[in-house]
Amino acid sequence: MLKKRIIFTLLYDSGNFMLSRNFNLQKVGNSSWLKKNYDFSKLSFYIDELIILDVSRKNKKKSDFFDILKNVTKKSFVPVSAGGGIESIKDAHKFLRSGADKIVVNSVVFDNPSIINEIAKEFGKQSIILSLDISKNLLKETNNYNIWTKNGSLKQKENLTEFIKKINNYNFGEIYLNSIDKDGTGFGYDLDILNLIPNNLKIPLIMAGGAGNYKHFIKALENKKIDAVATANLFNFVNDGLKIARINLLKKFNFPNWKSENIIKLEGIFKN
Repeated sequence: MLKKRIIFTLLYDSGNFMLSRNFNLQKVGNSSWLKKNYDFSKLSFYIDELIILDVSRKNKKKSDFFDILKNVTKKSFVPVSAGGGIESIKDAHKFLRSGADKIVVNSVVFDNPSIINEIAKEFGKQSIILSLDISKNLLKETNNYNIWTKNGSLKQKENLTEFIKKINNYNFGEIYLNSIDKDGTGFGYDLDILNLIPNNLKIPLIMAGGAGNYKHFIKALENKKIDAVATANLFNFVNDGLKIARINLLKKFNFPNWKSENIIKLEGIFKN
């Protein structure tokens, strides 16, 4: 299993970066805004990975997204994963050639699952992250979750429990489990989902949807089933937000390679 990690997620839609709340998008700013507010050469001190997703609903131009991806990856010193509309091995090639270390897949897993095996054969399954967008089934007789694709617009026939039962046999390196119900609320992750995750799941699990502060990170990472936490909340983690989260996580989990003098050094990196 991979070490416990903090992941920052950027959502891109037709030239702009977005905030999402329950998968409803709100424009925040373009690439100039991103450059002004996020210095990825410094942000890399506080996160372990970066995920960039093209969630464009209309006027999707992959070439524009690839330009953004190239610019961000040049300045980032952490692994970068990217996704959005990957439907073929040719698409996977383009994402990886544009600077991504891993790809994030969603709809194609249900539309044409054989493609996943082709990508895994070419690049290795560790290069594939499965993004599962889920929402709680509100029927009283069940405590399960629906799986959605196409940016949360198409409900799959298979629910989460059915899918998880067979997922160990799939060629994925990680699972990005994103709660639509909690998305953008800042109220914390939907940890009830974990009751449906078997203890023998061999694929590392990334928890997404709902983080509002570092305490939510800590609560999630204390669970043995969670390998990483992700946040796409741009405003809660602008400026020093991710730095504060990182320092508190290091203190909380008492990482053996991070003694007090290392934390002090980390705290002082951006003082000027």
